[in-house]
Amino acid sequence: MPLHLVETSDEDSFVSVAQHVSELLNEGQTRTALADTPATVFLNDCQNLVQEQRYGDYVSRMASQIDAVYSKMSEKEAECCVSVMVHAVGRVTAADQQQKAATTLAEALCKSDDHAEERLTALMSLYGILAGGQQQLAVLLAAARFAARNANKCRSAFSAAVRGKAPRLVSDWKLGPQEARGLYLALAAALRGAPDRPTTREHLSLVAQALSLPAGGDPQAPEVAEAAAGALADYLRSPSIFTLDLLPLPGVAALASHPKYGPLLALVKAVLAGDVAGTRSASTPAALEAAGAGVTPESLLSKARMTALLATCAAAGHGEVALSQLRQALEVEEDQVQSWIVRAIGAKLLEGRVDSVRGVLAVARSTHPAFGKEQWGRLAAQMAALKETVAAAAAAMGGGLSRCAFRLWHARFWEEQERRVGGGYGTYALQEGTRVG
Repeated sequence: MPLHLVETSDEDSFVSVAQHVSELLNEGQTRTALADTPATVFLNDCQNLVQEQRYGDYVSRMASQIDAVYSKMSEKEAECCVSVMVHAVGRVTAADQQQKAATTLAEALCKSDDHAEERLTALMSLYGILAGGQQQLAVLLAAARFAARNANKCRSAFSAAVRGKAPRLVSDWKLGPQEARGLYLALAAALRGAPDRPTTREHLSLVAQALSLPAGGDPQAPEVAEAAAGALADYLRSPSIFTLDLLPLPGVAALASHPKYGPLLALVKAVLAGDVAGTRSASTPAALEAAGAGVTPESLLSKARMTALLATCAAAGHGEVALSQLRQALEVEEDQVQSWIVRAIGAKLLEGRVDSVRGVLAVARSTHPAFGKEQWGRLAAQMAALKETVAAAAAAMGGGLSRCAFRLWHARFWEEQERRVGGGYGTYALQEGTRVG
């Protein structure tokens, strides 16, 4: 079979798609040659707009038929048609006109929840074709709201598209605190309630970044309270996350007086402290209702016991912890202590060795349930002592070698600290006692 090459242009694609969409308008219509049908009017308008290179108006005209495209075309045909519409937005030269066209198409895509996955894909394609920061921001916020509304269908795909990118976007787009907080909270809302650990970690990180920004609003504002409560609920729900550094933030602390989320905050405090008895008493119906589905008294006790194990081992540093002390902290039978240790080691939350003869656990590393001022103080003291030791050794070895030894020690020290305090959702830095993303 011979292969024929046919020269085409973007304009041909725009017109062809418009013609294909116009055929949908003829369904159920009586064909007549004496009057213009909705299909012929639509097609003629689109052809004229393409010839005049008025692509913004072309996008607006085509976007009005988005619902028909998804409901009456096959999946491949709909994807092709919407891709051409997105490409037409890229052909708009004026920045204000392009933003208007992008907003029109985004609103049309978000209008219905049918074919949610395909619509989200189109929204992210539209986001990718835009060049300006404000234009991209508007589309990304629309996509985030749409993904939050269709979380069960769109959460995974949206998370994969935005994971780890928010701080860079805030920097590249030069967003102020208010705009940055709005972006963080919108992205966090779309990722709330995820069953997998990476998405939950990203959700907690986004909420932390939003609530850590300079105060520019009411910490008790409804959107702040919802974001903070959502992060706390996700922490309780996740079976694999045992680190939380949100409690000191004003937006989270303000939940103490919230009529709905106050019991939830009290429950999180008990779990994070590894207080098994306190977790039992804080697991009230109001707290469980605020936490939402997937949080049960049994899962909370399990999380509190694991947190108690990690907190006790972290406090020991590189020392030893008596198994009897762990039994009291976990409130379990003596023969169950080692099984909890094995679980923690298997989850890479703990490194150590049990000496059954002496009845102790030799701790090599333990995840910190929270890394606050007390932990930063210990780390600063440890760092100061190590600096003095290395400086003395370097001085004895000679001046030129001392500088080399110090640099080598400095690099290895921070590698060790990263390894030790790992297990949270951020990267640690010794800078005014803060954790940075």
